Amino acid sequence: SLVKGQSGDSSELKGSISIVLTAGSSDSPFYRIVSPSLKGEPVLRGLLESTDDNNLTFFRVPDLLDPTTLSKPFKPGMLSCEKARVRAILDSDGNQTIASVELVFNGTGYNKIPDVFVDLPTGGSTYGDDYWEAELECQLESNGTIGSISILNGGKGYLHPPSVRIEGGAHYLRLSDLDSNQTGKFFRIVANDDASVILDNPLSEDLSTVFKPNSQVEIFEAWTLGSLLGYESTQLATGDSSVADYVYLMKPSSLQDGTVNDFVAYFHNGDEWKSLDNESSSDNFGDLVIPPDQAIIIARRQGTPLDLLLSGTARTQSTFLDLPAFGDRLLANNPFGIDIMLSDLIPTSVLTADSNDSVKWLTSESQEQADNIMILTNGIWETFWHDGTNMGITSKARATARSGSGVGGSLSQQDISMTDGNITGMTNTRLGQNIVVTSVGHGLRNGFYVLISGASGYKTNDSSPKVQVDEDGTEVADGQGLAIDSSANGRFLVVDCTTDTFELDGKSGNCDFINNGSATWSTGSSGYGYTSDALVSFVGGGGSGGAGIARIDGNGRVTSILITDSGAGYVDAPSVLIHSGGWRRMGAGQSPFNDFSISAGSGILLVRNSSSGVQSRILVSNPLQF
Repeated sequence: SLVKGQSGDSSELKGSISIVLTAGSSDSPFYRIVSPSLKGEPVLRGLLESTDDNNLTFFRVPDLLDPTTLSKPFKPGMLSCEKARVRAILDSDGNQTIASVELVFNGTGYNKIPDVFVDLPTGGSTYGDDYWEAELECQLESNGTIGSISILNGGKGYLHPPSVRIEGGAHYLRLSDLDSNQTGKFFRIVANDDASVILDNPLSEDLSTVFKPNSQVEIFEAWTLGSLLGYESTQLATGDSSVADYVYLMKPSSLQDGTVNDFVAYFHNGDEWKSLDNESSSDNFGDLVIPPDQAIIIARRQGTPLDLLLSGTARTQSTFLDLPAFGDRLLANNPFGIDIMLSDLIPTSVLTADSNDSVKWLTSESQEQADNIMILTNGIWETFWHDGTNMGITSKARATARSGSGVGGSLSQQDISMTDGNITGMTNTRLGQNIVVTSVGHGLRNGFYVLISGASGYKTNDSSPKVQVDEDGTEVADGQGLAIDSSANGRFLVVDCTTDTFELDGKSGNCDFINNGSATWSTGSSGYGYTSDALVSFVGGGGSGGAGIARIDGNGRVTSILITDSGAGYVDAPSVLIHSGGWRRMGAGQSPFNDFSISAGSGILLVRNSSSGVQSRILVSNPLQF
């Protein structure tokens, strides 16, 4: 389940996902690729002042307690250290207070004393003497580790030992500007002072073109093996290497040889994470970082199934995916909290038939020449490649659906729309009244969502009747008001349709409409560059099973969508996904497989066969963005 975050401008969704691990055994494990989401909400969101090589400097803002001084956004080193861990122990006499703390891991790389966060009590009365939050304080050693934890206040009302979190850890910085074509790029922070960060830049990108002055960025803490699956305990089976479940992470490209040795197996022995390569080592791998664009493989080696629940933040904005160099592989995740298709993860914009193009994904009718994708299905790797179909798409087709009008919420042809029209009139309604849009012979039906663009008008006040005003709010004659964008611009549900009008549900006006020919509505577009029919799927709306075929004309445009499976249960409007297709599966002969669904929380293995391929990054757009 996913819910909107509560952190200001963040458009991401917080929630959890259930990963079902089928029962297996030591001799015949059940394997599944698992994609971690982002770890919680951003620890910081801010604006950049400048970029110098790999060093990014943030604006400082006035301190809330002392506006004459500028606050420091960071503590030096706190974004690139290994986080210390502590366990709280309650009073044995039942006083519901923290009596002592055990420093489980001292951490490394601390330059300043980190803050300590203790969960709130679960007992007592919120405003009573039997309820107050505990306070702990760290003592920092000269070698950058935490030497001890002091109890400043043991608190009251703790029915169970609370979770205690210490500041620090590995972090990634991400560009979150909505207007940039670089939005979604991630870089690991390798060092920081009180107002700037230094980024790891393995592709030697010109970061001044990515992070421009006043760019908005977000900083997220990275997942580690322990923070994702548990440090001292885990939901997975524990024990020695003969009985425990395994978690596989892929080696860096520099250490790969193209064999099973590219994966390293880890297991939890009941106390900490160990490596299968050296089980007797004293090393604890709980702080091993999992990059935000990569997945892991879990091998269930127990005879009972496990419903693994993972929490985090699902991405809704665009993101970037690293392509490995020739001969290398990457276990890539599904970055979004929804099922997506191969054609969404490897979009047509990054496909090429030119074997000399070193930064794009190579297509070919030959699987051995094309770059490959491998998908783990029931413990067996299936190989896919792209044959070049529809790789020339320059504009993706788009369509809109409404809730299913058929039996049981099934979809019918009249539930799909991909058309547009001009707007010649628009009412300026008061709060609580819908805007009425005039578009002669529009052909819309109730229940569709339309995108209104280019609408403008003369600004009005809230008097009755409304009167046009200038930029100072002074009433003026009709036609003399301040010209502004209409509040009707955006995406709205259509209700109360007539032959020539429709209403925007829940939207009131803010101006007198200017009929200058620029206002339009649309429910879709035909796209351009298609060479063959495309697969269509219907996602969300409470339903499932809906599918169709997008038919193209001789000009490479989608002209209609034919429903091939009406599905069921679409009680709300689903999203219409038109996929480019062109994917083939090894073992299926010369027949195009068209596309393949990658489930939420899963991932794929990228194999670069192109001899000229270099490590590069490709833009991946959320298929549900409107």
